[in-house]
Amino acid sequence: MPVKATVFKFVSFHADLPKRRLVFNYEIKFKSGKIEKFSEEIVFPAGCDFKKMPKELLNNFLIDLHLVLGISYYKLYAPKRFEFPYHLSAGQANFFNILYRKGLGEFCYRNKIKFKDIARFKSAGGQTTRKVYDLPLKESCLVGVGGGKDSIVAIELLKKENLPINAYLLETEKDFPVARNVTLTAGIPAAPVKRKLDPKIFSSWPDSYNGHIPISAIIAFIGSLAAISSNNKYFAVANEHSSNFGNIKYDGETINHQWSKSEEFEEMFVDYLKENLTPSLKYFSLIRPYYEIRVTEMFSKMEKYFPVFTSCNRSFKVHLARSSKLWCGECPKCAFMFVMLAATLPKKKVVGIFDQNLLDDNKLLPLFEDLLGLGKMKPFDCVGTFEEMRVAFKRSSDKFADSFIVKKLSAKIKADEKKQKKVFRYNEALNLPERFKFAGVEKALIMGYAREGKVNEKFLKKYYPEIKIGIADESRDKNYLNKQKDYEIAVKTAGMPKRLVEIPYTTGTNILLSRIKNRVIGVTGSKGKSTTAALIYDILKKGGLKAKFLGNIGRPMLEYFFKKNDSEEILIVELSSYQLEDIKFSPNVAVVTNLFPEHLDYHGGLNNYYQAKKNIIIHQSKSDYFIYNKKVEELRKWAKESRGKAIPFGREAKLKIFDSPLLGKHNQENVMAAIAVAKIFKISDLRIRSAIKNFKPLPHRLEFIGEYRGIKFYDDAISTTPESTLSALSALGRVGTIFLGGTDRGYDFSRLEKEIRRLKIKNIVLFPETGKRMFKDRKGLNVLSTDKMKKAVEFAYRYTPQGYVALLSTASPSYSLWKNFEEKGDQFRKIVNKLG
Repeated sequence: MPVKATVFKFVSFHADLPKRRLVFNYEIKFKSGKIEKFSEEIVFPAGCDFKKMPKELLNNFLIDLHLVLGISYYKLYAPKRFEFPYHLSAGQANFFNILYRKGLGEFCYRNKIKFKDIARFKSAGGQTTRKVYDLPLKESCLVGVGGGKDSIVAIELLKKENLPINAYLLETEKDFPVARNVTLTAGIPAAPVKRKLDPKIFSSWPDSYNGHIPISAIIAFIGSLAAISSNNKYFAVANEHSSNFGNIKYDGETINHQWSKSEEFEEMFVDYLKENLTPSLKYFSLIRPYYEIRVTEMFSKMEKYFPVFTSCNRSFKVHLARSSKLWCGECPKCAFMFVMLAATLPKKKVVGIFDQNLLDDNKLLPLFEDLLGLGKMKPFDCVGTFEEMRVAFKRSSDKFADSFIVKKLSAKIKADEKKQKKVFRYNEALNLPERFKFAGVEKALIMGYAREGKVNEKFLKKYYPEIKIGIADESRDKNYLNKQKDYEIAVKTAGMPKRLVEIPYTTGTNILLSRIKNRVIGVTGSKGKSTTAALIYDILKKGGLKAKFLGNIGRPMLEYFFKKNDSEEILIVELSSYQLEDIKFSPNVAVVTNLFPEHLDYHGGLNNYYQAKKNIIIHQSKSDYFIYNKKVEELRKWAKESRGKAIPFGREAKLKIFDSPLLGKHNQENVMAAIAVAKIFKISDLRIRSAIKNFKPLPHRLEFIGEYRGIKFYDDAISTTPESTLSALSALGRVGTIFLGGTDRGYDFSRLEKEIRRLKIKNIVLFPETGKRMFKDRKGLNVLSTDKMKKAVEFAYRYTPQGYVALLSTASPSYSLWKNFEEKGDQFRKIVNKLG
């Protein structure tokens, strides 16, 4: 009668915090009534301080560790039912159900178990009730080290990133000298985590199963706890793009021996961390963009590791004696790595590493056929794709032309230039932090080469001097976008729509925010962001705080790294929708002044524009702030969804603002937004009032040019939408002449036309392109249509009554006639002064 298990039970866990010792208990219940008990122990090194972690966060980590470690004992009999003492939300249960089903895919295939028979974690319903913790982790990295080429390449790439690195070694049952020798050779500190499985698991169990488990998932959970408890912001592993590809189809699933190394698991795990534990730890694979053949090419230049590394799985045996040889010369991993190295190293060196020529071993012919896609299936081992294996085999064939395997198989492998390009390219890795986007990159493209692009180039040259840099700019080449195919990654300037970028890319904004420790105040809005940002800066400085401007009205983002800077400085960053559409970070204090349609041609519609603006709060934590204009319905919706503390204008702003030199209700709102920010930084009312009173308005923003011939001239060139021009009209009053028109972005001018009629403004200057579709009925108006600023100003001097205002506020962008609004405003001022 076969032995049958009915229930697998997660019994309990115990934490001895002073000794950093964790014990996890399990039971298997059998149909006969018999119960088998198991206990697993994990001991963390001295650098891991559990006492400094929030108790609830530690407890939640231990619950999750209890569930994931149980897979090693569950697989003995794979009963159909779980028992566990935890309340799991629907999302938590779903995560562990996928982990057990896909992580045991190869196990199910080998043992002919249907996936529907794998036990499921049942949810108590609803969303997670766990508190998620924002932690002030140090800007340092824990890197997983296994002893193979992948973790070595990761270590060496991390060294170039100029941040502290510590090694994470998971030693199961016994010391692991290979990984320790790698860390010694690398010169980085290592403190192993000790894992001791229940000895009974190695006994002979009647009618039990055996097979592969998702060990990289276990490494991810234990390593994440090690990273947080030792105060590391980053936990880097070394899983390549190649691990994303499966071995065979079974029971409706793709079976992937490396599933827990894949990008699918990585993204699942990252989401689980964010939603159920902490968003502060960044778990990622540093070499995810690359196939194994590209990683091997990098490794081939790291000769000091040749005597100590191994990727042979026989060196990783848990409970059996390990061979003193680094390479067995018989397994799929040895055969695969031999060919990968043979593609880049001289024959003598490759043979020296393995102490033999594996391509001359006729017993390995079936194995090489399987690796090359000429056999039954890709071997169940951590090996790369057929395509990269074939490229490597073809590259090494000349060196090993006399070897048995090459003679047998070379005629069956054809050279393929497309496949060669494919396996050496840089692939998009969505979870790779912006901080590490350039790791391993050989060629980068600067997209856009005005002021910002030149600073981006300067940054790359300083921090990544080995990267070959290209320039793509329309002023240099009309076909500039075609250059992308020759580069791996781009640095895109803010003015270039992301829809034009066809390769992986980053931006100066993301690069900056990924590398600084400073507190950041980000200011955006359809209008008023420059004035608000400048006023915040003045208030903070008046309040005695260190502050620096960046962004639209400051310096290009990456100039920060070329000037003297201080991590104690508060950075005030004006953020346009162009910068926000692909931002990966949110400021500590996000300010949105207002919101109405703008830049619709760039973003491809109103929803896209609003979503770009909303990104300013998407990545905020609970300790952050969202300052918003409560008059705007869309912003009120955002406030309800915000993770940060939402503060509407006025709630914190009790100061009188009438001493402000800024005109108009919209500017009063800008002042109130700045006051709300000042209150967060505990600046006194006296200093706030002084800063507001002495604030010098920015150019081209309802700027008073002067009074000539009894006419008051105002430069509001910044107003490039109907809404902003309406605000200008409301602020000034007694407008006798208005200058309108510019680039056509499809705006609706009907409301503006009604207001101009209501205010009885008679004298109208209309610039192309939008001027021709304003005022369908021009009855009663004195209209000049022109593309010349001089004629427009002469018209204003001739017809504006004394005591009235001539206002440049075009309600349209400037680009049809001028390079930007600054050029338009400067030209207006110059001609007004000259003719006055």
